[in-house]
Amino acid sequence: MTENIEKFFCNSCKNETRHFVHREFRKTEDYCDAPVWMSFRVLIVECCGCENLAFVKMEHFSEDHDQDWDQTIFPPVAYRPLPDWFEDLPDETIKLIFEEIYKSLQTESYYLATFGSRTLIDRLIVLTVGDVGNFGKGFKALQDRQMLSQHERDILQPVVDAGHAAAHRGWAPSKALMSIILDTVEGLVHRLLVLPKLTEELKEAVPGRSGPVKKSLPSKILTIKDKINAAPSDLKAVFEYLEAKLREFGEDVATHPQKHYLAFRRNRNFASVQIYNVKKTLRVYLNLDPETVPCDAKGMRDVRKIGHYGTGNLEVEIRSKQDVDRFLNLMKQSYQAS
Repeated sequence: MTENIEKFFCNSCKNETRHFVHREFRKTEDYCDAPVWMSFRVLIVECCGCENLAFVKMEHFSEDHDQDWDQTIFPPVAYRPLPDWFEDLPDETIKLIFEEIYKSLQTESYYLATFGSRTLIDRLIVLTVGDVGNFGKGFKALQDRQMLSQHERDILQPVVDAGHAAAHRGWAPSKALMSIILDTVEGLVHRLLVLPKLTEELKEAVPGRSGPVKKSLPSKILTIKDKINAAPSDLKAVFEYLEAKLREFGEDVATHPQKHYLAFRRNRNFASVQIYNVKKTLRVYLNLDPETVPCDAKGMRDVRKIGHYGTGNLEVEIRSKQDVDRFLNLMKQSYQAS
């Protein structure tokens, strides 16, 4: 038996594609006192290309002679895809805000998306210059640090004003204006938060001017696994010593390699490890409140307001096995809290 094929929008392919119709339910409701009716079709469909599954509800009123069937697709049609650099965002809160904005757009909740865009800018200011009070002071702090030009500030101000209007005056932009807001915010986040972190990856891949080029160092280091494999022998020994010590905490310790870091988990991440081969340094982010530990100690840093890969509010820097032993008690506290 040949399956029926129809065209629907595919959220995975991001355009209208041919779909197999695997199941279909039809129903027609008549109106008692009038010769009119409403027809319904409910379908389970699969994209012929990417095999993405969707649920489609279709409605048609008999008097709408010039109109096609109204379609509702579940999951809802994506307004626009997340930026291709989304996974490179070095802050989990920024990621969550981005995801909530894009989910709200799928249901055309432009009030929430506009207010969320203002929240993104607020979070970005905190991560780059700290909590300085309001948007005006935040923009000035960015300008004082030469991270924002007057031209860019003039472009950003309408986005902030749109967020104020959505939050306090019940205003929502059109779909076209929403695209302008997102283009502006995404551009700022990418320049201030993503590119600086990715240039650290670039530094790891580019050989220095002096000395021979290390053949063991690949031209592109994109993942934590690549970095570990390419690490100098002394740094790799420190990493292996750290890994062994973390696994000694319990049989429930598991590792989850991410793009830019290696996560050690119990019920949740308790240590997110980054490796910097050129600097010969490991950075470990722990699930601890910096206010409960002496962050003024050498090699420790409060990163609650600093963008970084991995999860955890306390950063410890490790260059030797002695550093591992020095911070081991803190790592165990993070394990126990996770």
